[in-house]
Amino acid sequence: MKCNLEEELLYVEAKQVMRHLLDAGHEAYIVGGSVRDSLLRRPVGDIDIATSALPEQVTALFRRVVPTGLAHGTVTVVMDHYIYEVTTFRKESAYEDHRRPEEVEFIDDLEEDLRRRDFTINAMALDIEGGLRDPFGGRADLERRLIRCVGDPEMRFREDALRMLRGVRFASLLGGRIAKSTWRALLRQRETLRYVAMERVRDELWKLTAGADPARGWAMLARSGLLRYAKEPLGALAGPAPDGWPRLLCALGSVAGPELRFAALLLGLAAGEAEAKRIVQALRFSGAQQDAVLGVLRAEARLAAGGEAALAGPGGERAWRRAYAEALYACGEDALRGWHACRRALAGVPEERLAPFLRDGEAWLQRIAVRRLPDIALTGGDLLQASERPAGPWLREALEAAWLAVALGDVPNERDALREYMQKEWKRE
Repeated sequence: MKCNLEEELLYVEAKQVMRHLLDAGHEAYIVGGSVRDSLLRRPVGDIDIATSALPEQVTALFRRVVPTGLAHGTVTVVMDHYIYEVTTFRKESAYEDHRRPEEVEFIDDLEEDLRRRDFTINAMALDIEGGLRDPFGGRADLERRLIRCVGDPEMRFREDALRMLRGVRFASLLGGRIAKSTWRALLRQRETLRYVAMERVRDELWKLTAGADPARGWAMLARSGLLRYAKEPLGALAGPAPDGWPRLLCALGSVAGPELRFAALLLGLAAGEAEAKRIVQALRFSGAQQDAVLGVLRAEARLAAGGEAALAGPGGERAWRRAYAEALYACGEDALRGWHACRRALAGVPEERLAPFLRDGEAWLQRIAVRRLPDIALTGGDLLQASERPAGPWLREALEAAWLAVALGDVPNERDALREYMQKEWKRE
């Protein structure tokens, strides 16, 4: 079976690495995800190479190398434009902590090296001419969109429990399914997920959620109950599928980006801001990721509170616009736009306290002349001069009042007009 290697620089340099190894009398193959993705005609971001050469032999053959993981046989070869992880064929002993092998033995057998890999679709190799080595039927499984473990699936999952999440992600990526024997093993071994660091769980969930078919992956996670066994509690994310679960899953694909998809998922699961914060912290989201996800949940909470106040008060559009502007000030424009995107995707009949925001909020946002406090044409110095009062906490409150007046269209965003407006407000006090 031949596979055309795309003559891109990534492959050109990979073949140069392979040729150097072959000329020295060693075997060399492209392995792993790059083989899978090339067969799928998908973009390949990096290439791993497996070889019969020992790490010290690889190091001696190339001018620029980094001893990335010598104990596991990996040397990084630095070429002019790309880097390549070159790993010696190996087999592994029993794993410790369901993550890493206790011992690694270097071998000279490609098939034995491929045998230790997680799934058949990842246990293929390409030689320098593009010839496919596929001892475990990975190509056929790829064509069937079938995720199947190499060898005994329970052993594969006991070796590294993260493979269960990877299997779900690959099924989602391919729009496929997990083989029955592999699925049964996943259900039997799911408790071992507690051995996996939350950072690794986060990375898999992030990739799954960012993929082309997140609904398929999250449906499998709910059906398996896998996330209930994570090292730290994941709240609503790990719970049973709620009413309206299919509609929620369908909504994920219509939201752009993993941050907003996570936010939509948490909104749809009725996770409040506090629970959402516990979840994203348990998953070790970065500060930027937390801000993006929690900003949407915070906007929902702020709008809900503002909507309740508007319903309880005299009503009228101004009360709703004021609540919306206050949410904009508190949460920021990105959070509000994200909230609109999520709620639009989730559809359904909105709560009474949110309905006006969903119906008119984006139009209001377009008309609001200021987004943040620094946007107003007034400074603290202007207010000190106009009021002849000493600085104090009142100054921030006055600037916020001026911002809200501009946001509601009560006064133009001009310095003199704002000074005059605030002086009139002070006289009313």
